Amino acid sequence: MLKLRHVTKDYLTGDTKVCALKDVNIDFRKNEFVAVLGPSGCGKTTLLNIIGGLDRYTEGDLIINGVSTKEYKDGDWDTYRNYSIGFVFQTYNLISHQTVLSNVELALTLSGVSKEERRRRAKEALFKVGLADQLNKKPNQMSGGQMQRVAIARALVNNPDILLADEPTGALDTQTSVQIMEILKEISKEKLIIMVTHNADLAKTYSTRIVKLLDGEVRSDSRPVEEGPVVAEQKEVKKKGKSKTAMSFFTALSLSLNNLMTKKTRTFLTSFAGSIGIIGIALILALSNGIQTYIDDVQEDTLSSYPISIHREEADISNIITALTGKEKNDYQHEKDA
Repeated sequence: MLKLRHVTKDYLTGDTKVCALKDVNIDFRKNEFVAVLGPSGCGKTTLLNIIGGLDRYTEGDLIINGVSTKEYKDGDWDTYRNYSIGFVFQTYNLISHQTVLSNVELALTLSGVSKEERRRRAKEALFKVGLADQLNKKPNQMSGGQMQRVAIARALVNNPDILLADEPTGALDTQTSVQIMEILKEISKEKLIIMVTHNADLAKTYSTRIVKLLDGEVRSDSRPVEEGPVVAEQKEVKKKGKSKTAMSFFTALSLSLNNLMTKKTRTFLTSFAGSIGIIGIALILALSNGIQTYIDDVQEDTLSSYPISIHREEADISNIITALTGKEKNDYQHEKDA
């Protein structure tokens, strides 16, 4: 169902090109538990990000259910991530002020699923990971193992085809790590799970396949997919009735109000600071308007005390010219007599 063909990923750092993955070729089965092992910096997380649609390959192709992703647009990648991929992170990434149930519901909320439907599916996902009795707790009231179970439930709630886990046991103790691995192993009976880990012992015990990376290259594969007969690849992506993710206005408003009411102190301080700013601007505008009005009144009073009169006069140009001409003749005669 998932194939990587000659996938290469390069990163540019200034004038330096760093090759994170080099000509990677891997096929994955519909349901199996794949552990990706390797030292830090070997390309494990980059591989996971490319499979999950969080990053783009530089060369090669990612083939999903027989469909090439070379021509995928942003909307196609969004649909792929929303409906086909579930993510489990080492740091849980739970919203601290939301309940366990609300955290799991969040993925469905963003997809515009009705309240009744998302609550039912969230409860089912939490039941699968053994947290049916912890629905109303907050993440800070739970242990690390319980929070990771919530993260797994959140990843499963959209019923994805592929579950990607990046060091899911990295922050857990040995006993809790075993519990999480047991849950992942059970899920792998129905789905494809690709897990990045440094723990080789857990990988050997629970995974059905181990892929080792070194310097961006696949060095070994314990259970590669055997090449079968060539099947013609589909040319178009079938949407399967899955539309673009959309959250209703009222759902967005409800989430906003809930967030505001949860953090009352921050909301109050922000509102208070905003009010001071608005009042300050209003005072400046009022003062400016008052000063301008005062200046206009002073000018009006001054002009009324010392009025300026404007009179219209008419002049006869011909008389002026005659007067000037006569004056010139008299001046000339006086000069001649002298």
